[in-house]
Formats: sequence, C-alpha cells, structure tokens
Amino acid sequence: MDVIIIDEENHGMIGVAYDYESAVHYLLNKNWLPTDVYDGHGEWKPIEELLGDEWLDKILSWDVDNFNEFFEGCFHLQIEAVYDIH
Repeated sequence: MDVIIIDEENHGMIGVAYDYESAVHYLLNKNWLPTDVYDGHGEWKPIEELLGDEWLDKILSWDVDNFNEFFEGCFHLQIEAVYDIH
C-alpha cells in the first residue's frame, strides 16, 4: 500500500495521507493551502487568478508531480510504500 507524505518547506513533514485527494483535502482542511500563490515571475497572486474559480477541482485533477511543480518551494508530496510483514 502506498501513502502520501506531506512536507511543508519550513515545517518539514506535516502529515500523511491515504492518497493524493486526501492529501489535498488535508492541506485545505488544516488551513495549509495558501490563498496567495507565487506565480513564478516574482509576484504573489490569488490562487483563483492563477487557476480560476474552480481551482480546487483543478488541483484535484492533477497528479503528485503536477502538484509538486505548482507548489514548488512551499509543499512537496511524496509517495511512500507502507510495509507489513503479514
């Protein structure tokens, strides 16, 4: 079974989630997802301006790599296997 390790740049590991969708909802429900996001050109802009009004649906449609690219320097998601000897 794989899980998602959730890291925040300044705090390190902040959570573990069952899957990608759960990781995104964890960040949202724990008030980690920012309302303003770095645009890659030296400015911080509202997430709605960069992704549109349906920004959450757009993020949920991504995979881990797309998420990590968009939130580079803020969050990092990593897929890790959970092992069981049984």
